[in-house]
Amino acid sequence: MQVKFEFVIYDEVLDSFQPDETVYTLALNEEQAQTYELLKDDDLHLYNWFQESDFFLNWIREEVYPENKNKKIAISVINELLFLRFFFFKVTSADVHYEYFKKLFDILEESDWQDREDIGKEILDHLMIKRQELIIDLSPEETDEEDSTTNAN
Repeated sequence: MQVKFEFVIYDEVLDSFQPDETVYTLALNEEQAQTYELLKDDDLHLYNWFQESDFFLNWIREEVYPENKNKKIAISVINELLFLRFFFFKVTSADVHYEYFKKLFDILEESDWQDREDIGKEILDHLMIKRQELIIDLSPEETDEEDSTTNAN
């Protein structure tokens, strides 16, 4: 099974994301394809599975961004499942995004007339934390052996 990915690149200084316009394709083995099929209907479970999988992180480090060891990225698209709203949400975003985040973050509107801007600010507050959870740091991981060598010196 082939899965297509698009990424956004995180700029830590500006706390902003820039789209990587390239579409990358990863071949999944049979076991990975089965897991994908189980998780594909729950966007954040699917995202987290990829983000926490060694095969995926190794693929990104070795094939997608081999020259950028200290880059921070996030997944913007998995096949046709979009995560862009997490990185580019604005107070003026469409109603569908408001509804998605109100449900995700358990935000209750007190009334129909409540100011959309207030809800948008609350969503943005929650997104500040959530975005950090979604970022994939491509910095080389230190191993226990490296730590003990460093501490011995």
